[in-house]
Amino acid sequence: MSIYHLKYMIEKGENKVSIVCIGDSITFGFRVRKTESWVSVLSEKIKENIINKGIPGNTTAEMKERFEKDVVEFKPSKVLIMGGTNDVFLKISINDILKNIDMMVQMCEKNKFVPIVLTPLPVKDDIVEKTWFKDRDYREVNNYLGKFRELLVEYGKKKNIGVIDIGTILAASGKMKEYFLDDGIHVSKEIHNEIAQIIVNSNIVQYN
Repeated sequence: MSIYHLKYMIEKGENKVSIVCIGDSITFGFRVRKTESWVSVLSEKIKENIINKGIPGNTTAEMKERFEKDVVEFKPSKVLIMGGTNDVFLKISINDILKNIDMMVQMCEKNKFVPIVLTPLPVKDDIVEKTWFKDRDYREVNNYLGKFRELLVEYGKKKNIGVIDIGTILAASGKMKEYFLDDGIHVSKEIHNEIAQIIVNSNIVQYN
């Protein structure tokens, strides 16, 4: 089914999108099969109609700019927001990244969608040969991503919204290093499955 056909069915009241996931290449499922992305796996696990609106390379500012078209028009009950990695690589301040996340959360609240924020994954900081962002120190990037995850968790507490700290959970599990793809940023189907399971285990998506 095409996106345009789905929008038509929603307008006619013939279909209902439960969740829209907006993000970057991790949400998109870069270099894994469509059925192996965490969005597809989550949809299968919780038996809900989920739309994947991840675009590789997107910053949170770009996600914010397309939010109306890619999220609001589908009228979902919940929205999963995951981004920030590209921003950090591009040296955008974590406060500016948080402002973009907050604006998307506000758009959710305005439209009576439940916002759920997912923290970004770490990157492989000891990668030998870089494919992307060759001029960046990946250890420094990981440091900023860690600070941003902490900021998102505190933000969630202040706003009283769901924040699932996927990045910290996976980093602590030790599984990330084994399942990074060769570029040190994107991850294998095993990690996509782990992301989906962490979301399920949080119970936020099912019961919020």
